[in-house]
Amino acid sequence: MNVYLLASASINPVTELPDTTLPAAIACGEGNRRIAREPDYKKYILDANIRRRMSRVMKMGVAAAMQCLSQSGRQPGAIITATGLGCLNDTEKFLKNIIENGEHLLNPTPFTQSTFNTIGAQAAIVLKNTNYNTTYVHRGFSFENALLDAMMKIRDGEAAQVLVESYEEQTDTSFKIMERLGFWRHGAVCGEGVQCFILSAQPGAAGKVRLKDVLCVFGGEPQTLKEKLSLFLRKNGLHPGEVDVLLSGKSGRDSRCPYYQMAEEVFHTASVAVYKPFFGDYPTVSSLALWLAARVITQQQLPGWLSDAPPQQINRMVIYNHFNGKNHSFLLVEKEEVEG
Repeated sequence: MNVYLLASASINPVTELPDTTLPAAIACGEGNRRIAREPDYKKYILDANIRRRMSRVMKMGVAAAMQCLSQSGRQPGAIITATGLGCLNDTEKFLKNIIENGEHLLNPTPFTQSTFNTIGAQAAIVLKNTNYNTTYVHRGFSFENALLDAMMKIRDGEAAQVLVESYEEQTDTSFKIMERLGFWRHGAVCGEGVQCFILSAQPGAAGKVRLKDVLCVFGGEPQTLKEKLSLFLRKNGLHPGEVDVLLSGKSGRDSRCPYYQMAEEVFHTASVAVYKPFFGDYPTVSSLALWLAARVITQQQLPGWLSDAPPQQINRMVIYNHFNGKNHSFLLVEKEEVEG
């Protein structure tokens, strides 16, 4: 079924909330870390006492949710969050307290704020929302499973609108550990960010973009993935030539990745856009790609820093990303007026 993006918000290293316009040109940035540009939280979290008690990623999550709801104007029938690694900073604080205090007189706040469902719970408290609320922590499939859950809720009539949010933060410690493990070699870039969406079965005034379908594939060789991608397109009544843009998750180390090469061969007539050098990589980065796709389709403009061969008209986009070569996902996004 068609699911429309009524609203979206992103806190990322390139744009600043609430701005939704993609810049015409940006610098790629130096080094292999991209830090999110945080907004003025006073505009979104009015109570100073509540704001003071929130961790950095919690404030980002609540601010993005509030910005989304200001666009839709309605309480969501469900709140679904997704994360790969959760609230790392609070987890580190709690573990540090255990070591320094010898497991005595521990501060419970970092522990309670380190759980994976903290962002969804805090959003519900701020919004006074008592509807369905759950969190997906499935590594590279976290965001995709949250989307599928939201789509089923809408299809079954259990919610008219669903808030779907993903979050990921990086800390100095997590960056160093992952760097030691080889994650950020060969041009790969570490990133972080929060994305929030309001999904609905009915398009609104701003609902000019629809999420047509989601495909998740675990493991497999490029040829097997190619066959499943072909079935995915046929299921939606499409052939590769009808896709205008392939929003590819390849980064510096993936320039010769056989999976991304396979996708570019399938969509050989589409413009290829690459975003990770600017925004960085993390388990739920496909949510950033969906936010980007919505911006590109709405504005009908693909900036030159994303692609050096932008098409004149952008009706359909396919987002392809994989996490560690195991969690492969495809998201089909299109302009509302296009018939599949």
